[in-house]
Amino acid sequence: MKSKRLRELSAGLIRDLELDSSATTEDVCFRLCQLMGERFGRDIRLRFDDLGHGGLSGFWAVTEDDVHVVIVTTARSWVHRLLILLHEIAHMLCGHTPHRLDAEVGSRLLFPDLSSKMLTIMAGRTDMSRREEREADQVAGVLARSLFEWARQRNVGAFLPEGDDLATRTWYALGFSPQRHDID
Repeated sequence: MKSKRLRELSAGLIRDLELDSSATTEDVCFRLCQLMGERFGRDIRLRFDDLGHGGLSGFWAVTEDDVHVVIVTTARSWVHRLLILLHEIAHMLCGHTPHRLDAEVGSRLLFPDLSSKMLTIMAGRTDMSRREEREADQVAGVLARSLFEWARQRNVGAFLPEGDDLATRTWYALGFSPQRHDID
């Protein structure tokens, strides 16, 4: 995707968020999917699910009845989940082709009883090339920078790390102090 087109796309997406400074990262995730659905005229369903420890962090697929499903792991912080979602959205924006699911698997994807093992099997069937993955990473990076700038301009509260994941350990290593709640 050309830089100028990407900047225009990113600016439009941020402008259309229409969220106030009380919006949580979770709110931003769901609003982004709603906007993408409106832009593309398709039903996009976002789910957060435990995808296990097999390395799978996000997945985008389309059912036979043209419902687009994005699943993002719950094993990460909300900011990390947002970045994973942005990567999946970037695939859409780049015009990449999602994995098509048959009726049975598609039906199971829309319900919360889908096992981590099944998701891993489905993700192994993705047709994304390395070039497409790199392109999605680039687009997601631009979107993330735009979102973080949007949040900064609206004085959105800082991400308060919790848990023992890599993002939290990095945050503390960079000097975050829970008593100060600042990142400067």
